[in-house]
Amino acid sequence: MQISEDLDAITSILYQTFEITPFKRDYDAAFGKIANILYRYGITENPRNLRFRCTLCMQEFFDSIPEDQWKIKDTAFIKQSEESAIIKFKDWIIEQIT
Repeated sequence: MQISEDLDAITSILYQTFEITPFKRDYDAAFGKIANILYRYGITENPRNLRFRCTLCMQEFFDSIPEDQWKIKDTAFIKQSEESAIIKFKDWIIEQIT
């Protein structure tokens, strides 16, 4: 596989995970799959560390918006935060690989 195909696979894994109701998501399985992909590039990461990294990426989204403007009950707003996290997480992966 090429890097672009692996990045697409990682993005797909994250989108599929975020589509599931939050309390039913299997983050360990999702980030385990991502860890296996990254291992091919010599990146040995614990799935929980990857999940934490992704959470930090999502936190960047929230940090960029004043807290009184957070719309945590708005599904579109939450989706926007998840998409932002996926983009930033993918950027972090590219930095690690290249």
